Amino acid sequence: MVEDGVPFCKHCGAPQIRVIGFESATVPPLDSAEAPRVSTMPPPPALLPRAAGARVVWSRALPGAALGGAFSLLALVIPFAIFGPAFLAGGAIAVMLYRRQTAGALPTTAAGAQIGAASGGFGFLYSAVVAVATLVYSPTELRQAMLDSISQMAGRGYDPQKIAQVQELLKSPQGLTFFVVFALFLMFLITIVGSSIGGALYAAWLRKRNLL
Repeated sequence: MVEDGVPFCKHCGAPQIRVIGFESATVPPLDSAEAPRVSTMPPPPALLPRAAGARVVWSRALPGAALGGAFSLLALVIPFAIFGPAFLAGGAIAVMLYRRQTAGALPTTAAGAQIGAASGGFGFLYSAVVAVATLVYSPTELRQAMLDSISQMAGRGYDPQKIAQVQELLKSPQGLTFFVVFALFLMFLITIVGSSIGGALYAAWLRKRNLL
């Protein structure tokens, strides 16, 4: 062992040479209070689909909206379904199909309303194509069908004089076009509003059920 401050060995008189070697550095362990804490807790699973449903992916929403619009027209065979229930169901079906396409993501109420409105747009488009084609290629049959429908209103307590005025207006091409455009405008309002409400209600129901 080499002693500090002694140039020669006390026993043999040989010069003492100190050789500096490599010493392994010892890293003191970190105190538990100073160690960085990394949170490994995953986000609540219920929040994941909520964030994913805030924005509508239209490439996946439009196919379901088209099917929802077709279903709403098929549901018009039910009495009084044209006044809203058919389009409520079409909007709800569009949101349901959209959820399947997005692996169970929960759309927000606003997103459901948008998807439902798109469903109503498709439903209106289908009906508008049929109405315009009938007006162009079969105006006589369309006029007669509308005259028969209006003539039935006389037996329901409506003013016969006003009914006669409407029938006279329908006999002209301009009058027939006016009634078709007016009917399509009402159809547009009913389909868009009804389907939008249906999509929003179904999306709200899905999110409420997810919280239970």
